[in-house]
Amino acid sequence: MVVLAFAAGCRPGDYRPIATGDRAPAYAAATLAGDTVSLEGLRGQAVLLNIWATWCPPCREEMPLLQQLDDEYGERGLRVIGVSIDTRAAEDAVRQFLEDYGIDFTILHDPDGRVTRAFRTAGVPETFLIGRDGRVAAHWIGMLKPSDPTIRERIEKALASD
Repeated sequence: MVVLAFAAGCRPGDYRPIATGDRAPAYAAATLAGDTVSLEGLRGQAVLLNIWATWCPPCREEMPLLQQLDDEYGERGLRVIGVSIDTRAAEDAVRQFLEDYGIDFTILHDPDGRVTRAFRTAGVPETFLIGRDGRVAAHWIGMLKPSDPTIRERIEKALASD
């Protein structure tokens, strides 16, 4: 793979995972209602960006926990945003899932998986905490466990920073 990167004129570090401290990639996608939400438009807010799919068992288990974080921190300025990478044909399934689980935080639908390329993800679920300055404050691969005190510490720190 490194040989291909060099052959294409890319530097080896171009494909490294997004790391804490990196500027969050430029990314935008549509909500199920058709409104576009961009990370640039959310600059100045702390964002918990979760990449998920309805067919992913840990994602299904995690979504109500993310709703709890939205309920707890939303009024303090945390924007919880889920990005579904389900196919276009699964849009009704995404809507039904959100209704069944009582999810009311912002959900974007990215059937082309642009988010997975932009954030260079390993799979789903994967979550990025983006600070008010637009930089990645934390990154979790796998199911987020909000009961972990380090997660809450990082959210608190992201909310406190300017």
